[in-house]
Amino acid sequence: MKKIQAITKGSQIIDKIFWELLKTLKNQSNLTEHNLTNKIRKFAKQMGAEGMAFPPIVSFGKNSTEIHHKPDKSKIGKNNFLMLDYGVKIDGYCSDFTRTLFIGKPNSLHEKIYNIVLKSQLATIKKIAVGNLADEIDFTARHIINQSGYGKYYIHGTGHGVGRQIQEQPSFKINSSDVISKDVIVTVEPGIYLPNKFGVRIEDMVLPADRKNKPRILSTIPKDFKNMII
Repeated sequence: MKKIQAITKGSQIIDKIFWELLKTLKNQSNLTEHNLTNKIRKFAKQMGAEGMAFPPIVSFGKNSTEIHHKPDKSKIGKNNFLMLDYGVKIDGYCSDFTRTLFIGKPNSLHEKIYNIVLKSQLATIKKIAVGNLADEIDFTARHIINQSGYGKYYIHGTGHGVGRQIQEQPSFKINSSDVISKDVIVTVEPGIYLPNKFGVRIEDMVLPADRKNKPRILSTIPKDFKNMII
């Protein structure tokens, strides 16, 4: 199917961009959010993308508490989270991805929050299957974060379909009547945002399970906390 092939190719480009960004962060100092945003756009073009699926989000520290932060001249500092949320277009189809890196040495709260979000995301991905209800998908992610005591800091839906538009049905949110259909690709992106401290979001595109296959995550980028520390 053209849609799945195009979005899969987009995901491969996303992964390549991520590794280039990681090299940049390790090898260059005094970078700003603007610098990294420009590099995302540059790498996407070099790697054959038609363009960006949406304006890239690059947010460090307190800025990462804004779910749709517009990158600015803020410097990428130390000892806090750096959120990278971007996607590309291939053959008219969008893609979407988020990783939250940690720059420097994390403390116990940093690790705790990250791992709650990761636990929520992994559990939710297991529920991504044709025929499942969107609000049940959202409940799975939200329940884990609620049980951990951070429910009020989860301030958006759990994900959405991707296609020619960056956000399509199904919409994973409270009281959604959507159902996961065959041949869709969806995002799973829970998050926790602690005011004036930091935010953590982890997002992958997922091909839903059917009678023959388990859910398939398109990105190959790791997301365990150890691999997110640079």
